[in-house]
Amino acid sequence: VVALGYYYSVPFPLPAANATLAQVTTFATKYQNIVYLDTWLQAVGALLTVVFFLALVQLSGAMNRFAGWMTLVASTLTLAVALAEGTFALGAIEAGINGHPEAAIASLDLTYVFVHIFLILPAPLLFLALGTVLLNSEVLPKLFSILALMLGVGFAIAGLAGFFSGI
Repeated sequence: VVALGYYYSVPFPLPAANATLAQVTTFATKYQNIVYLDTWLQAVGALLTVVFFLALVQLSGAMNRFAGWMTLVASTLTLAVALAEGTFALGAIEAGINGHPEAAIASLDLTYVFVHIFLILPAPLLFLALGTVLLNSEVLPKLFSILALMLGVGFAIAGLAGFFSGI
C-alpha cells in the first residue's frame, strides 16, 4: 500500500497524448530515472496488493468458491495490466533515449490506453469478487465488504464513462 501510495504521489509532467517527437524525446531524457522508479513502484505495488487480496481470500476460506476464483482471475489480470503498462512506459523511455522517436511515441500512446483497460475489467472484477468474498467472512468488518463492492461498481461505471469522456 505504501508503494502504491508513493507511486500515485510522484509528480512529474507526462507528455500530452498528442506530444511531438521532440517533446517525447525531451521527456525520456529528463525523467528517465523517475519513470524507472515509477514503473517499479507500480509493479511491486500491484504485486503486494494482489498478495494481500489473495491472503484475504485464503483467510476467508473462499479459495475454492466462485468468488475466490474470480478474485484470483482478477488478480492475474491486474498484474498483467500493470506489467504491460510498465513495459510500454519503459519502452517509451528507452526508445526516446536511443534515438527511436517513432517507437517512443507508439509506446507512449499505448500507455495511455491502460487507464481505460484497467477500469473496464480488472479493477471492477477484483473489487466485486473480493467484496463478495468478504461479505460472507469474518476476516474483516462488513464495512470493508460494502466498500469493496462500491469500489467495484464505481470502477465499472468509470470504465464505461471513460469511453465517452475523450480522455
